Amino acid sequence: MMYPIPSWVYDSIVYQIFPDRFFIGKGRTVEDKKDLYLKRGGTIERWGVPPRKLPNAQHVKIFYGGDLWGIAEKIDYLEELGVNAIYLTPIFLSDTNHKYDTIDYFKIDPQFGGKRAFVHLLKVLHSRNIKLILDGVFNHVGSQHPWFKKARKKDPEYVNRFFLYRDKHRSWFNVGSLPELNVEVEEVKEYILKVVQHYLEMGVDGWRLDCGHDLGPLVNLWINMKVKEFSSEKYLVSEIWTYPAGWEMVDGLMNYNFRSLVLSYVNGETDSIGTELERAYRETKNIFGCWNMLDSHDTPRLATTVPDKDLRKLAIVLQFTYPGVPLVYYGTEIGLTGGEDPECRATMEWNREKWDMELFEFYKKMIRFRRTDPGLRFGEFILLKEKPLAFMRKAPHPLQNTIVVVNPEEEKNVVLSLPDGKIMNATPLFDIFTGEKFHVDGGVVKVPLGRRSFRILKPIDLRVGRYRLYKRV
Repeated sequence: MMYPIPSWVYDSIVYQIFPDRFFIGKGRTVEDKKDLYLKRGGTIERWGVPPRKLPNAQHVKIFYGGDLWGIAEKIDYLEELGVNAIYLTPIFLSDTNHKYDTIDYFKIDPQFGGKRAFVHLLKVLHSRNIKLILDGVFNHVGSQHPWFKKARKKDPEYVNRFFLYRDKHRSWFNVGSLPELNVEVEEVKEYILKVVQHYLEMGVDGWRLDCGHDLGPLVNLWINMKVKEFSSEKYLVSEIWTYPAGWEMVDGLMNYNFRSLVLSYVNGETDSIGTELERAYRETKNIFGCWNMLDSHDTPRLATTVPDKDLRKLAIVLQFTYPGVPLVYYGTEIGLTGGEDPECRATMEWNREKWDMELFEFYKKMIRFRRTDPGLRFGEFILLKEKPLAFMRKAPHPLQNTIVVVNPEEEKNVVLSLPDGKIMNATPLFDIFTGEKFHVDGGVVKVPLGRRSFRILKPIDLRVGRYRLYKRV
């Protein structure tokens, strides 16, 4: 079963925020808030100190103080960047900084400002036409969740809601503090749907399902049925680390397959990915609802995996021009670095003198272009060439088409045959970054490429006096 993707998703640029690391609101410091953390077994750290991995995963109890008030205070920054949807990693009551170990789904963690901060953030975002997507962690709960504590005491009402084996239990990836829910049990199903409904009623615009592959197709489906029952314009995306096809029961998935292909291409581990991208486009029915991502809270940061900025730009171009929703992980737009978790969860840098301003401006331009270009929002994906990778996003009108060429190697000339019979002879193709023009000759265009460079080309209606090339197209 497949639902239509909500209309606003086609125009979206999603910005992912790990709340503890974005900004502390109300003029406070983590010292001012320390009681919120210390009384629950946490420790605090100064903003800007790099996170590091500690024995027994003790780094998950280190807090920097970011909260929902702080995100709301940075609304002007979000608007300046141009993003129009925010995805928050979990915000519900939990004892860790990542909050994937839920204690109470109906309580916004006081460390993040509680319900008042959440309602305020939602109001501020919506006042600027920015959507809010929450993280739904329904495969497992935290070991301090009341249900699990009762199940451990052999309460007959709760034991079947988990997988208990004598003195042990089944947990996500065998992490004991994350006991898996038995989602097939009716009481668990009703509970999950009640949580989903509650926050939709509060005004959130969508959900991201954590561990969607663990939940399985059927659970993904009935959660989306609840979402779409509420409104066809509410969005559901699922965390599924596989080839993207076959998960049409949700609006989209986090496209880690795209990430792996693109990083391999720009880093020279393969010289062609066009066939793979074209096949995924053709076979993934909900590709336009999938998130095109290059990094996240679960991966090394883009500036670490692709340190060469010219090559990194090629990856970003593909992220914004391939079918799907671009997802920008907070700080990637200014050049933050970081390895595996927890290094990839560093605090946001707010001193602009430390930003990579050229990269920041590049992101802003790509975001503006992606939000306004019909070819990129709705166009088909047509592979033009494997080496270097070249493709066209074909729109209903030929002047809305977008041609993309990405060259991670040495300079070369490329000849492209454009498979759209309505692109007229002599049509100028305008490079949106350099301003250069290249003319179509018999449906073919010749384009020079510099070393580690790209082209994004748009057709222009040729006018000579009163003559117009596209007067009847």
